[in-house]
Amino acid sequence: KEGEEKKEPEKKYEWVEVKKMKKRTKKTDVKVTASGTPGLSRERLQALTDAETAMQADMNDIIETDERRNDLESYIFNMRDRASESGEYGEFISNADREAFMSELTKAEDWLYDTENPTKVQYIDKLDELKRLGDPVVWRCKEAGMRKEWIQAVQGTITNYRTAAEQPGDKFGHIAPEKLGKIVAACNDLEKWLNELTAKQDAVPKHEKPVLICADMEKKNQELAKMADEILKEPKPAPPKEDKPEEKPAEGAAAGEGAAGGEEEKKDEPAKDSSLDVD
Repeated sequence: KEGEEKKEPEKKYEWVEVKKMKKRTKKTDVKVTASGTPGLSRERLQALTDAETAMQADMNDIIETDERRNDLESYIFNMRDRASESGEYGEFISNADREAFMSELTKAEDWLYDTENPTKVQYIDKLDELKRLGDPVVWRCKEAGMRKEWIQAVQGTITNYRTAAEQPGDKFGHIAPEKLGKIVAACNDLEKWLNELTAKQDAVPKHEKPVLICADMEKKNQELAKMADEILKEPKPAPPKEDKPEEKPAEGAAAGEGAAGGEEEKKDEPAKDSSLDVD
């Protein structure tokens, strides 16, 4: 019909699968060879770098060798002075050992000045040979210097723990007497050991190996302290809780409460009308 409007054709849609493409960047090393430019080639530069590294290693070896030479020379001079009869170590080396040691020091000095271009290892070995003779002398001197302080330290530890065990007071009174007795016994044993070795040490010449060694005193001192502390750190038991008796109300108060309750009940009852109905 002419009056009717023309209908537009229906649009049709189709589903299309869209793929998302990722961009990838690929890097490729490009070898560049310089030509006609100033400077050294890579091979020549590497050769010079290796040569410089070798020279630095040689220089470090020369410096370390000089240091080892100085160590040996210093040891010879110092020990010759200290091990003399009037020196610091004079009392701690016998005359026979001193003569032998001085002879070795002289031989080492001659070797030091007569040997051409000794190596670092040779200096170290020569110093070790001398120290095998000199170190025991140095050790005996150090032991003698520390022995008195360690004796006093051990005696102080014995006194402190024995006093705590024999007079526990309020601080340690909760600990069983048998445990405290172990502390006293350990203190007595250590005191006996210390007194016996101290007496023996007084009879040992200073140039001989000591019988009372500081490391042993330190070890026994620590053992006593550890054992005693394990016992003395026992905590005090908690005080017993007191049971409070239940409070019973007094008879008078109970009676009063009953009377009051009765009055309240009476107050709650409705009041009766006293008026009369008249016909």
